[in-house]
Amino acid sequence: MSPLRVLHLAAECAPFAKVGGLGDVAGALPAALADEGVEASLVMPLYGGPDGPVARRAAPLVHVSNGSVSFGDGFLEYAVWRSDALGFPVYLVDDPAHFRDAGVYFRAADGLPFENAAARFVAFQLAVLDWLASGAPEVDLLHLHDNHAALVPVLQQAADLGFLDLPTVFTVHSADHQGEIPAEVWERLGLRLPASPVAGGEVNAMRLAVEMAGAVTTVSPAYAAELAADDAVAHGLAAQFRAAGPRLVGVLNGIDPAVWNPETDAHLAHTYSAADLAGKAATKAAVCAELNLDAARPLVAFVGRLMPEKGVEILLEGVGALVRTTDVSVALLGTGDPEHEAEVRGLAGMLGRDGFGDRLAAVVAFDEGLAHRLYAAADVFLMPSRSEPCGLGQMYAMAYGTPPVVHAVGGLRDTVRAWDGRDGTGFCFDAFTCEALVAAVNSALAVYADGPAWRRLQQNAMAADFSWGASARAYAALYRRVAAGAIAVGDARRMGQGGR
Repeated sequence: MSPLRVLHLAAECAPFAKVGGLGDVAGALPAALADEGVEASLVMPLYGGPDGPVARRAAPLVHVSNGSVSFGDGFLEYAVWRSDALGFPVYLVDDPAHFRDAGVYFRAADGLPFENAAARFVAFQLAVLDWLASGAPEVDLLHLHDNHAALVPVLQQAADLGFLDLPTVFTVHSADHQGEIPAEVWERLGLRLPASPVAGGEVNAMRLAVEMAGAVTTVSPAYAAELAADDAVAHGLAAQFRAAGPRLVGVLNGIDPAVWNPETDAHLAHTYSAADLAGKAATKAAVCAELNLDAARPLVAFVGRLMPEKGVEILLEGVGALVRTTDVSVALLGTGDPEHEAEVRGLAGMLGRDGFGDRLAAVVAFDEGLAHRLYAAADVFLMPSRSEPCGLGQMYAMAYGTPPVVHAVGGLRDTVRAWDGRDGTGFCFDAFTCEALVAAVNSALAVYADGPAWRRLQQNAMAADFSWGASARAYAALYRRVAAGAIAVGDARRMGQGGR
């Protein structure tokens, strides 16, 4: 059997450009697919151009081609570069009109939205499709990641542009951001399609991909069920997810054990294993010294984006309650909405004024090294997400022997087994409230006080297998079904159906 050639389209790819979990997935899944007979490559924007930070991380770059495609009132000029630094081909599209800023979703200089935000990823997808139509590389199937690549099934039908109509798999990493484009903006882009994709005054990229892709995947089985059942989780698209029927599949993400491994992690001064946890205690001591925290106290950590979907509202209230009512120290690391960043700083200031300043370390920054150290140093990891399609933080924490406390939704429900006194990998709470979060942390602290039980819990967590092998097998099987036409898209493949 000849290898299936799959090209991933994504806005992020770690370590070249990473904002969240999408970047981790895009940087790991293509390599894992090689063991399943899939020749995978990836294409992403070249943020900052050939002299920018992405280009430096991806170096050396090889120029592949130049191209031009009709866009709006003129033409979109682009160049394609290739990097082999990750062990699989990564193509980077240099579009000077839209991606010369080094920011991914927000401007690098000030964190504000791009003025041409609605057009940026439409331009990226047009450039990729035009490049593919030129004949290199040859591809059997496109794997589209999130709204930034969701218009491909529509744009493949653009009149007079000569695009290939390749089979597609669309993955919803999060339905929170759907790629809505106002109708008047869409009209200015000048794209000639057999029928208008505008519904309800806007183009919703995610809705169109859910309706038109050969298969739709989400990043956990529980999240797939939630999207089809709950319009609040699906942000208005539950009917479209239900209509996808057998085309909708939940496949858990994995993590890369070459990157997230306490036995080999170069970010740690003291490595360790499940059989010998001494290095974990030494790492905790070092990190607490770094953050001016008392290593004798239980250390509770949060690493993630400071966004509503990550549960920031109950996180900050819960941290305040824990610091005031228990013996813990807390470390927070992350960036996000400016108002939430300000709330973190405000909480630190308030606790300082009340005499608890030595109990909270709040680092409002993106710091990959510190993130690794906190996963290793913490005793308890917090993940109180309001919604969580899959979640990677809880997997990282378990790999480092740090039992997570999670809100039992989406992939958190699928990956964390609640401790029952004998078995389990972490602690879960059902109600999205500060009180439920604090109660779950207190349950964890009660087990922490029982040394043998806590070590058993840590070892259970470290034994959990979240490698990419199972996920890659599931995707490879799905690709072959879609490429063979074994999954029928049906009438939804026709333009203009459905609506928000």
